[in-house]
Amino acid sequence: MSRAHYKASAMDMLRSEGRIVCALGPADFGGIDRVKERLLRLASSGRETRLGLRVDPNSRKWSYRPESVCDHVTTSAPIGRADVVEQLEQLSDSVSIDVPIRVVLAGEYLLLDLSHGFSDAVLPIELFAFLADPVAVPALPGWAEARTLRNPLPRALAGWMARNPGKVVDVLYGKFGQPPAELVTPALAPMEQARVPWGRSPAVAAATSVAGAPAAIRAWRRDNLPEVSVTSILCAAIATALSARGISTSYSAGFLFDCRRYLRTDGIVLGNFAVGIDFEGIDPTNATALHESVAHAIDKGRPLAAGALSTMTYLRTRSALPAIATTTAPATADARLTFSDVGRIPQLDGIAWTADPEASVFAPLSEPSLPESIVITAMHIRDVFHVTASFHDNFFDRDAVQSALNLAMSDPTALLTAQEVSR
Repeated sequence: MSRAHYKASAMDMLRSEGRIVCALGPADFGGIDRVKERLLRLASSGRETRLGLRVDPNSRKWSYRPESVCDHVTTSAPIGRADVVEQLEQLSDSVSIDVPIRVVLAGEYLLLDLSHGFSDAVLPIELFAFLADPVAVPALPGWAEARTLRNPLPRALAGWMARNPGKVVDVLYGKFGQPPAELVTPALAPMEQARVPWGRSPAVAAATSVAGAPAAIRAWRRDNLPEVSVTSILCAAIATALSARGISTSYSAGFLFDCRRYLRTDGIVLGNFAVGIDFEGIDPTNATALHESVAHAIDKGRPLAAGALSTMTYLRTRSALPAIATTTAPATADARLTFSDVGRIPQLDGIAWTADPEASVFAPLSEPSLPESIVITAMHIRDVFHVTASFHDNFFDRDAVQSALNLAMSDPTALLTAQEVSR
């Protein structure tokens, strides 16, 4: 019985108190015994798959115990698509940092609760793809046997600096310049507000677009905003829908950036390599403003600088980021939106789906650390968009959030067309 150890990276340690909670289905997972067998195969193939590790927020020295990977793998009564949100919320409400991984098979839906210390979005996606592989005895996936990069940040930062010597000073000193002035509204100093006691109440709204929505957005973009990314258009449509349903949004937007884009080397990064950046004074309903701000940040290397700052913060404090950052909430506040676009997920195209794309769901619950935050996660799978909004339902009305997602996914380009006409 192996008791080898694994040294976690600073970025893994920062996330080690957080959780990744998500659900996928309907699909044929082959029953609980097959799920356990495949999990054990992955965990036993080596520490690099991470699944056999015991995440410890207090130590970078994580023990490797692959035989324990199925300790919290269970079944529950079969559920339907309408039950996914409730099941996700129940799972999120009962998380424990002492449990590295929980899996619940509920008929044709699989629910996953994974320590954020393991990875960002990469590992759960690859895990779902392997567990729902229709091949009776699939070979281990390439990522389970490939050379992995445990600490990719120094390599990515050094490579980017070598390719962009003129921008090195900006990265080192945080002088990133400014996006076009016409796209940014000067941020007003926040007014002091009364605060009230508050505790977490994780909730999620989920919606799936009609088939063909990704192609429809690309076609609309060619005719209307050819320089703007599909991601920015989709995010602006969701922000517009929230406003239309009575949820006012602040002049700010957060984006999660995958720093793997900066790597120019062989090897795979299974660990955490995504960082968040907040943009102040930006209208989240303006697709052009979102696109320009994101493109400017990528060009200036801001995600790498933010990753370096996060690493230095952990090395100085030796403390993980708290899953919940406050115990009080403002009496009222505009929603602060954070967008996470996972993009196209080809790994899930060929799994054992048992329903058409429009009737399927891949739904993460990304619990915000602040009561006034809403985290929007978007994915493109099999010709449809899957979108979730994670929030706390003791601060935002769940019916309003769900209605906004339904509106955005019914016809996102119609929302933006009306907006462009009014400007």
